[in-house]
Amino acid sequence: MSHVIRAFRPEADNEKCVRCGNCQTFCPEGTVMLTEEGVVFDYRYCKGCGICANECPVDAIKMVREA
Repeated sequence: MSHVIRAFRPEADNEKCVRCGNCQTFCPEGTVMLTEEGVVFDYRYCKGCGICANECPVDAIKMVREA
């Protein structure tokens, strides 16, 4: 069983994503990957800081409450 320490996590709308790479560049934990399908997050290491969402120029990343 994993222990989640974040209250929010990023979720991407890959239809809106323009593949600019800002989310990947500014992520302090290096948990954002750009693929052909769009943005993928490694939630094992994501701290939920929201920098990726703040740096997205097209609002393709939203922070949602952790379940």
